[in-house]
Amino acid sequence: MMNIKKTLAICGYSGSGKTTLLAKVIPLLVEQGFKVATLKHTHHDVELDIPGKDSYKLHKTGSLQTILACDNRYALICETPNKPADLQTLINQFSDVDIILVEGFKDEQIPKIICHRSSVKKPFFIDDFTLAIASDEPLAVFLPILDINNPLQLVEFIKSYLFNQ
Repeated sequence: MMNIKKTLAICGYSGSGKTTLLAKVIPLLVEQGFKVATLKHTHHDVELDIPGKDSYKLHKTGSLQTILACDNRYALICETPNKPADLQTLINQFSDVDIILVEGFKDEQIPKIICHRSSVKKPFFIDDFTLAIASDEPLAVFLPILDINNPLQLVEFIKSYLFNQ
C-alpha cells in the first residue's frame, strides 16, 4: 500500500450516498478539532474558472499550472494532458491536515468504506482494502456493517481506524 498519510476513501455507486455521508461526517470531525481535507473523483472535466475572465484567459494560453487566489482561498489548476494525475500525487498536494477523506477512487489500493443503499440495485464492491460497509439495511458479509444514517458511528469508526492502528 502506498504512503498516504491519514487517508480513507468513501466509495460506492452513484446514488449510494457518498457525498451526503461525507457532508455529515466532515463537520463532526471538524467539531472534534480535526483538520479535514477532501479529494473527490469525478468522471467529468473540471472547470474552476469562468470563461471571459482574465484568469481564465491566462490559464487557457497553454500554462500547465495556474493558481487562482483571493484573500480567503486559492485553487491550483494543473493540466495533465494524456497523463492523469495518480492518487499519490493528488494526496501530496495537501498540507497541514489531519485526515484526508477521498470520495471515489474505488479501484485504488487505499482503505475504504463502501456505501450501499437498498434503493441502488447493484452489488457492492469489496476488495482487500475494504474496511467496512455503510448500509441502510442488514447485510450478510464478513465486514463490519455501519449505519449509513448514523454519521457519528462512521466518525468513530474512521477515528479508530486512522488513529488507533
